[in-house]
Amino acid sequence: MNLTYYVQRYRPTYEAISKEVQLLATHFANQKNTTTHIHDLHLDGLKNIKKTHSHTSFHFAYYPLLFPATIIQCKKSNINHIYTSLGDLPYLPLLSTINPNTTILTAAASCNEKKIKSRISYLKKIKKIIIETKHHQQILLNLGISQNQIKLIYPPVNLNTFTYHAPPKNQPFTILYASCPTRKEDFQKRGIYLLIETAKQLPHIQFLLLWRNSAHKEIIDLLKKENLQNITITNEIIQNMDLYYAKTHCTIIPYTIQDDFLKLIPNSAIESLAAGKPVLASTKTEIAQIITKEQSGLSFEPTPESVIKAIQQIKENYTLYHKRCTSIAKKYFDQQKYIREYAKIYHEIATKNGQ
Repeated sequence: MNLTYYVQRYRPTYEAISKEVQLLATHFANQKNTTTHIHDLHLDGLKNIKKTHSHTSFHFAYYPLLFPATIIQCKKSNINHIYTSLGDLPYLPLLSTINPNTTILTAAASCNEKKIKSRISYLKKIKKIIIETKHHQQILLNLGISQNQIKLIYPPVNLNTFTYHAPPKNQPFTILYASCPTRKEDFQKRGIYLLIETAKQLPHIQFLLLWRNSAHKEIIDLLKKENLQNITITNEIIQNMDLYYAKTHCTIIPYTIQDDFLKLIPNSAIESLAAGKPVLASTKTEIAQIITKEQSGLSFEPTPESVIKAIQQIKENYTLYHKRCTSIAKKYFDQQKYIREYAKIYHEIATKNGQ
């Protein structure tokens, strides 16, 4: 079987969607009689070009010139797996026309209904649509996509990488936020200003920000301007996140909007659960519904007043939320279950196409 993954800005070192693709590509490359290839379009410089047997990567500007090569790759693959969003361009129109019976799409990034509606004719053609949230599932059903064409598979976490941690002792209540915005314009939607306003009113609460981007100077300047002593920032690619979850009491996802480039179930949230740490999540995420239902955290409206109330509640009832986290991570986000679900889909498509 020949599997090709079509992605955008493939950065598995620190980007959640890329990590999911890397997990699948690596796992199935190790299966008997199976090869995998990653086709990546990016905006990281015109000279950033890569071509190997397992990975093709080039700038979007070259796509029209290399269009024939993409068609050839599509035709020789038994499974063509787009791993972007329901509003994908440029892969979806191409693959749904050339080889729809071998094409599946995973909606890993969020996407607004207007954009999904504009792609609906292409989505209806392809073999399978995998969504990671019930929010996207409902949009597709409302737009006339058959339930049989849709499969809900939650994003994965390696339960062996993260271990259960008891609450840290002899330290202030500490909240972690891991993010990777690349520009200051992302601060609003990612909830940076919301956290700052919250921190001003809760000086006894410590906030730990793990930053992984080029906008580090902007956030440092912002914190200096506000003269906040209860926000600590680390700007590096963390190799062992489990160590940081051990130092904190819970993780926060303070998104202020449902943006096209934000995951509705962020990686740090499910890692936090796997490490036994509750999650505080904005109602602009899908993880908020899960943690509320399963009592492994609290949701809040993206206002300082609502965040403060949620923090106070989780402090007062910490044991209740803390003890349920690891079981919820296993129930919804187990990496082995995630791989098995994709294996079933690949096998079904390959079998129907005589492979």
